[in-house]
Amino acid sequence: MINRLLIRIKTVQLVYAFMQGSIDKLNSNEQMAQSLESSYQLYNYLLGLVVKLTEYRQTQLEAARKKFMPTQEERFPNVRFAENRVARCIAEKSEVLDYCEKHSLLSDFDTEMYRGLLEEIEKLPGYKKFMTQREQPTLDDEKELWKDIFAEVISRNALLDATLESRNIYWNDDLATVMQFVVKAINKLDPEKDQMSVAPMFDRNDDSKFARDLYNYALEDAHENLLLIDKNADNWQVDRMALMDKVIMVCALAEIKHFPEIAVRISMNEYIELAKHYCAPDSARFVNGILDKIIKQWKKDGVIFKA
Repeated sequence: MINRLLIRIKTVQLVYAFMQGSIDKLNSNEQMAQSLESSYQLYNYLLGLVVKLTEYRQTQLEAARKKFMPTQEERFPNVRFAENRVARCIAEKSEVLDYCEKHSLLSDFDTEMYRGLLEEIEKLPGYKKFMTQREQPTLDDEKELWKDIFAEVISRNALLDATLESRNIYWNDDLATVMQFVVKAINKLDPEKDQMSVAPMFDRNDDSKFARDLYNYALEDAHENLLLIDKNADNWQVDRMALMDKVIMVCALAEIKHFPEIAVRISMNEYIELAKHYCAPDSARFVNGILDKIIKQWKKDGVIFKA
């Protein structure tokens, strides 16, 4: 699940915190490990949330049935959402709930939050269509509904946002990125298989080392690279640049210098995309220009030899 894009994002976030004085260099490996583990925990938490929301809807329907004088609708409710196969597969064909229980991720049952999320889900046009369409919903219909729920409800709910913030300091920043992996897992879901495909913590065996090394190199070279950035910034002084612009360039230069197996263009493109996402509208062009000048000089001086 944790790929090199997410590792680069984590590195930028942690170096940013370091430059702000929020964390120290002494525990850098532990900080990176905790940050990556938190992303994987959030991944499992969000998959587990699919199950918990479904179970809470089942609880609501059952409570309505047991009322003293239930209405016809309460006696014979529409159970399409309450019996969705996406939640059933996660619960029965994966180790998500076991993982969540082991790490106490879903132990704080919050009736208000679950009720609020379901109320927001009920307002979705896609939910209304799902519940009222003439044909019985297919598995693809269920997958599309959950993708809609994550995009329109999970990513925007204030109570859930507060819960994530209280549970883990990294989760709010990770939510948008991790949701993409959750949706990918839902897309791959196949009830015919004995086991649901839930991503392992790392996509590649060497990514844990890549994360640790990239972060350490970025911290070790930070002062030297800031001087290089200042030297190549023309009329801009490094202390006048936005901090995130500087952090992205520091991390990019560390990767370009210390990882000969990664082509320069790949590293450049990845960090320019991060600048587009995290920085001002013109930052990507600015970052690209400075990095390009430094890389040309490094090649001329024999600092790097790769393409």
